[in-house]
Amino acid sequence: MKRIFTSEDTLAVFKKSGGGKAYNMARLTQKGVPVPEWFCVSAEAYEEFISSNSLNPDSLIDPTQLGKSAENIEAAFLKAQIPSALVKEIESNLARMQLTTQFVAVRSSGLDEDSAQNSFAGQFSSYLFQKGMDAISLSLKKCWASAFSERALAYRIERNIGIKGISMGVIIQKMVNADAAGVAFSRNPIKALDRDHLLVSSVWGLGEGLVSGELDADHYEVHRNDLTFKPHIVDKPEALRQAPEGGLVKTHVEANLVKASSLTDAQVKEVSKLALELEKKFEAPQDCEWAFENGKLYCVQTRPITSLPPEEFFDAHINGSEATLWDNSNIIESYSGVTSPLTFSFASQAYRQVYIQFCEVIGVPQSLIDKNEKMFRNMLGLIRGNIYYNLINWYKLILMLPGSSDNKAFMETMMGVKQGLKPEFAHLFDFMKTPVRYSPPHKAWLLTMTLWRFLRINSIVTEFQTHFTATYNGARKKNFRGMSLNELREFYEYLDGEVLRNWKAPIINDYLCMVFFGLLKKLTEKWVAEGNDGASLQNDLLCGQGDLESTEPTKTLMRIAAWVDKGNPALREWVLATPIDIAWKTLTDGKHPEFKAKVDDFLDKYGFRCINELKLEAQDLHDDPTFAIGAIQSYVRMKSYDIEEMEKRELEIRHKAEALVNQKLSGFKRWFYFRILNQARKAVRNRENLRFARTKIFGIARHLFRGIGYQLTRLGQLENERDIFLLTVEEIMAFIEGRAVSLELRKIIELRKEEFKGYEESLPPPDRFMSFGAAGVACKFPQVLTDGDLLRGEIPQSDDPNVLYGVPCCPGVIEGVVRVVNNMKDAEGLNGEILVTGRTDPGWVPLYPSCSGLLIERGSLLSHSAVVARELGLPTIVGVSGGLMTKLKTGQRVRIDAGKGEIRILTE
Repeated sequence: MKRIFTSEDTLAVFKKSGGGKAYNMARLTQKGVPVPEWFCVSAEAYEEFISSNSLNPDSLIDPTQLGKSAENIEAAFLKAQIPSALVKEIESNLARMQLTTQFVAVRSSGLDEDSAQNSFAGQFSSYLFQKGMDAISLSLKKCWASAFSERALAYRIERNIGIKGISMGVIIQKMVNADAAGVAFSRNPIKALDRDHLLVSSVWGLGEGLVSGELDADHYEVHRNDLTFKPHIVDKPEALRQAPEGGLVKTHVEANLVKASSLTDAQVKEVSKLALELEKKFEAPQDCEWAFENGKLYCVQTRPITSLPPEEFFDAHINGSEATLWDNSNIIESYSGVTSPLTFSFASQAYRQVYIQFCEVIGVPQSLIDKNEKMFRNMLGLIRGNIYYNLINWYKLILMLPGSSDNKAFMETMMGVKQGLKPEFAHLFDFMKTPVRYSPPHKAWLLTMTLWRFLRINSIVTEFQTHFTATYNGARKKNFRGMSLNELREFYEYLDGEVLRNWKAPIINDYLCMVFFGLLKKLTEKWVAEGNDGASLQNDLLCGQGDLESTEPTKTLMRIAAWVDKGNPALREWVLATPIDIAWKTLTDGKHPEFKAKVDDFLDKYGFRCINELKLEAQDLHDDPTFAIGAIQSYVRMKSYDIEEMEKRELEIRHKAEALVNQKLSGFKRWFYFRILNQARKAVRNRENLRFARTKIFGIARHLFRGIGYQLTRLGQLENERDIFLLTVEEIMAFIEGRAVSLELRKIIELRKEEFKGYEESLPPPDRFMSFGAAGVACKFPQVLTDGDLLRGEIPQSDDPNVLYGVPCCPGVIEGVVRVVNNMKDAEGLNGEILVTGRTDPGWVPLYPSCSGLLIERGSLLSHSAVVARELGLPTIVGVSGGLMTKLKTGQRVRIDAGKGEIRILTE
C-alpha cells in the first residue's frame, strides 16, 4: 500500500487512487506548468483510516436525510485517529519540501472529481493556511468527510453516480499568499457558441471569495487570437487574506484599489496565455484557478469545462452546419412545458397530415408535395421535451403556396410569431427569393376554387361536423379497457383514416380565416385606426360572436350554478361549504342525486376537457371531476352565472366599435369593410368550433392509448398503464404488430422517465433560437440552445418598472388583486381576482367567469385565450413582455387597461 503520491509517480497511479484534482495536478507538474509544491495523500491511506477506526460511512447514509447523514459521518471521522504510519509519512514529506513550519493548503481530491463527465466543482472542502501537524490532521479528516457532504451526495444522486463505496484523495500543497487571484476559462462557458473569446475573473487577495461567490470580481473578455480584451471592473471593497493564526479572514481593501483593476494589462494577457496553454496541453477547454504572489503566476488547479460540447461539435465535417430555426409561438399554448413522447409523436403525425392536406386544398401540385416529404415530416421538433415549430420548414411551406409573398404576413399574425428574423440570419433564407411560380391559368383555377370554397364554406363545415359527430359519438361510447390490443390498434387506424386524414374542412376554414383576418387588419389600420388602437378596435369588433361551441362547457357549468344558487337553500349551503374533493366523494356516495345527475350529464358531454387537453398524458375531467365542482362553487359564490348579462356586455363592446367604424367610413368603404368583417367573424367562429373537434378527438385518443397501457400492464409489459405515454405511437404499434426493434419496454420507459424528469427540473429552451448541425447533439447542451436565443435582449419593456405592456385582447379597465396561477391547485377558490398565468389552453376556460380580468404571458390575437375572452367579455391582455410571472405575486394590486394593453402595479 502506498500512502503518499508525488509528482514522480505515474499518472495511472493518480487516476486510480489520487483523485481527479491530484491527477490534474500531476499532469500540470509533469507538463512543466508552474504550480506550488505539493504531494497527495492517497485513497489507500483513506481506506486505512476507515479500517483502523472500524468506520462504515455507507451505513450512515440515508438518501432521504442527506444533511443529517453528512453531520453523522463528519462527527464520526473527527472522533477517529489518523494511523501513526500515515502521520509520519506526511511529516516526512513536509520536511522534504521545507513546509514543516510553512502554511499549506489541504485540498480534497475526489476519485470522481474533475472528470470530463462530472466536475464536482465546489462540492468538496479545502482548508487554506494550515500550519503544523495538528491543524493538517484536522483538515485532512474534514476533507475526507466532505466526500459525504450534503451537497456532494445530492450531486451524486442528481448525476446518477453511486453513493456507496465513496473514496477520497487529499492534496497537501504550499500555500500561495496571493496578491490577486481568480479563475480563467479557455472557452466562454456562458456563451457556448462563442469561439473567439476566453474569460478571466479576478479579485484582490485569495481566489476563494470568487469561487464561493462571496466577493464581486472583475471580468475580462479576452480574444483568443490577439489577446485584446474588454474589461468589466467592479467595486471590490473587501478581500480574503491570510489570518495571523491561519485560515482566512475578510479584510477591507485599500481605498485606492476598490475601483481599480485587480490585474494589469500584462497580467490579464499572462493569465490568458496560461489558459490557452492548458487547453493545448490537455486537449480540452480548461477551467483553471490561478494566483499572483509577488508578481509570479501560479496555476493552483485546473479541470476540464464539462458544460460545453466537445470540439467536434463545431466541426462542420462531423456535425454538419445546417441551420434550424425553432420557435414556440402559438404552439406553446397547446403544448405548454415538457410534453410526453406519445403526445409529440401523435401531434407530429397529425401536423404532417394537416399540412399535406393544406397544400392539396390550396392547389399545390402532388409532385411538389411528394418532393417535400422531409419538410412535412419535420414541421415540429421536440427540444428537451418541449414542442417547437421548425420555422425554416414553415417558411418553405409558405413559399410553396400560390401568392406566398402575401400569405407570409397573414400566417405570422395567425401563428403569433413575435418578431421577424435578425438581419445576420437573412442569408439562411435565400430560398425565399425564388418561390414556386404558378402559371396564370393555374392561378385563375386556384382563385376559382377558393371562391367556390368561400361560397360553400357553410356546407363544407356542416358536412364535416356531421361526419365528425357521428364518428365521435361512436368512439366515446367505446370501452377501451374491454378491447384487445389488436382491436385497439385497429380502432386507432380507423380514427386516423376517418378523422385525421379527412381534416380538409378545418384547413379550408383556417385558410379563409387567415385571409379575412389579415384583410380586416390591413383595412382597419389603413382606413380606421393605426397601431394599438387599430388592434384594440379589431378585437372589439370580434366580440359577441355567440354560438361558440368551445364556450358551451363553461356556460353549462354556469347554468348548473344558477340552478344551485336559485334552488334548494340546503344544497346551496352544502356546495359553498364543502371542500371540492369531499364534495365529489359525497355525491358519488349518493347524496344530492339531482345535482349529481346534472354533473354527470356535463361529464358525459365534456369530460374530455382538461388543462393541457391536447397533451395525451393530461388527466381529464373523467379522471378528476373536482375541477368542475370547484368552478360551480366559485360561480355560486360570486353569482357570476348570468349568461344574458355576459352576452349583453359583449354586444355593448361590439356595438360601440361598430359605431366608431360608421363614423369613420361611408359609402363603398363602409360596405366593403363590413363585408370583410362579417366574413372574418364567421371564419373565426368556425375556427373555434372546429378546434373543439380537435380537442374531442384528442380526448378519444387519450383514453384509447390508456386502454393499450391497461392491457400491456395486465400482460406484465408495463409497470403502470400511464407508462404508455413514455412510448411513441410507432413504438406501440410496432410492438403490437411484431415490428419492435426492442421488446424491453420497461427499460425504455425507465430511461425516458429519468430523461424527462431532468427536462422538467431544468429551465426550458428559449422561445426562439437557432441550432446548427445535428439538432439532437445541440439539445444535449442547454447552454448551446440558450446562446442561440434570438429574442434575448429584444423584448420591449417599459421604462417604468411598475408598468408592463402586452397585446390588447378584450377591453376593460379593472383595478384589483391578482392571483398568480401556475397550475389548477393555485386557482382553487378563485373569487373575482385578476387571473395571471404564463399560458392557457381551452381547459382553462371554466376559470374565466370566476375572475375579473385575465393576464397571459404568452398568446396572440387569434389564440384560443383571446377568442374565448372576447366571447365572454373578459378584460384580457395576452403576450405580456417584461417578466409578468416573475414581477407579479399573488395578492398584489394592479390596474389594467386591457384596451391599451397596459398593466400598472399599484402595490408590492
